[in-house]
Amino acid sequence: MANIFFDNSIIFVLTQLVPLLYLLTTGLYGVHFFTELPAAGRFKQPALILTVLAHVADLGILTSLEGYRLSYSAYNLMGMVALTLAITYMFIELTTKSDRTGLFVIGFAAVSELFASVLTVQASGNGPSFSGLGIGVHLIAAIFGFSAVAIAGLYSGLYLVLFRQIRLNRFGLLFRRLPNLEAIELLIMHAVGFGFFFLSVTLLAGVVEQHASAQAVNLLEPKLVTLVGIWLLYGISLFIRPLFGWDTKHMAVLLIALFVAITLLVALMSLMTPTFH
Repeated sequence: MANIFFDNSIIFVLTQLVPLLYLLTTGLYGVHFFTELPAAGRFKQPALILTVLAHVADLGILTSLEGYRLSYSAYNLMGMVALTLAITYMFIELTTKSDRTGLFVIGFAAVSELFASVLTVQASGNGPSFSGLGIGVHLIAAIFGFSAVAIAGLYSGLYLVLFRQIRLNRFGLLFRRLPNLEAIELLIMHAVGFGFFFLSVTLLAGVVEQHASAQAVNLLEPKLVTLVGIWLLYGISLFIRPLFGWDTKHMAVLLIALFVAITLLVALMSLMTPTFH
């Protein structure tokens, strides 16, 4: 089958435009974060909204055409993670009127989308696609779960950097631009709660789908063992402070380690196999 991205000029242009918009939006947030340039502050939110709309339009047109379906490949997952991060952050910014962490969240989304767009164009769309409610819920929950893991890891990193600056009495740029430690801690716990919820749904939907399709579940499969391990650690993280007396600093280290582990897992699977599942 011919590659749909080269046969349809609209799809090709949008596929190239979306990662460029992510990079442009990241640049505007970065310029405003470091220099507070009024023009960057004025255009960064419209750029974010335009990026989200362009990404949604790209997926909508792509999946409406016969011959291509979203699959549970690693590059499709990374593209959806980018969109999920952008949408989640956009609503956070619009509702809280706080744009102090946009550079870091949108920056990670831009890297994910750049990675996804390069591999997506190289694919013909013949990969295994998902169908059915169970596998659809399983995949969407996994995407939201990974996004929550990413946000928790990013905010944990910011917490540790800001904590170190305060400890060393270095009240520099990050101290002036970032939210205070209490606000970041609240964001971390919300992200952990969302992550645990969506990872729970991922596991439950996967079990239901396996039962419905009468397929045997290999309890020792590396992907399943890894997912269950991360799910357990996230669940423990919700109660780690009252149970073990850990402070936010130690919990942040754990969340960063989980974020790195699951990111490496996705990257390795994208290199070793064409499918994420």
